[in-house]
Amino acid sequence: MRREEFLARLKGPEAGHHLPPNEEPPELPPPPQDLAGHFLQAARATGCTVYAGSLPELRDLLRREIGQGPVLRGGEEPVARLCEGLASVAVDEPFTAAWGVALADGALARTGSMCFVRRREAPLTASLVPPRIAVLVPESRMVWDLGDYLRTPPEGGSIAVVSGPSRSADIENDLSIGVHGPGEVLVLLWHDRDGAVAC
Repeated sequence: MRREEFLARLKGPEAGHHLPPNEEPPELPPPPQDLAGHFLQAARATGCTVYAGSLPELRDLLRREIGQGPVLRGGEEPVARLCEGLASVAVDEPFTAAWGVALADGALARTGSMCFVRRREAPLTASLVPPRIAVLVPESRMVWDLGDYLRTPPEGGSIAVVSGPSRSADIENDLSIGVHGPGEVLVLLWHDRDGAVAC
């Protein structure tokens, strides 16, 4: 078939006849008013342990949960304050950490997911490598879904979206937790703006 014939067929009346007609997308219900409450509920449903409070309250809680094991943490200022008094390990030794502590760049209330953006001061190792992670989620960074989060693309490298502990299943559908990522996720919802959130 010559090039001209091929192009004529693409532009002819039969072109695209197998495609469905254009339809308006369904109208989605509006997001709930209480994003934080919905986020906590969705995060619990994915298998996370969740808490909410001020930074000092979450710091005390983290010390009780983690104890004094080695902690791999990101370099952001809120994470440094949260981890005061905890032993930390160098970034080049991430596999010796019992816990990772990371700051979420965003949180998706619809699915209870947390977004992490790779930056120099915030390598993804703290949120992906240790067997257990604690994630500080600022309430001010919460949006309804991934579409809302990506409306203003974050600056940095790759984005990781974490929805609960790592789950893997083989061909026989045997579910394993924590094989390809953290097996335990502790979500710390930080009230960094006015307003209380029910736990």
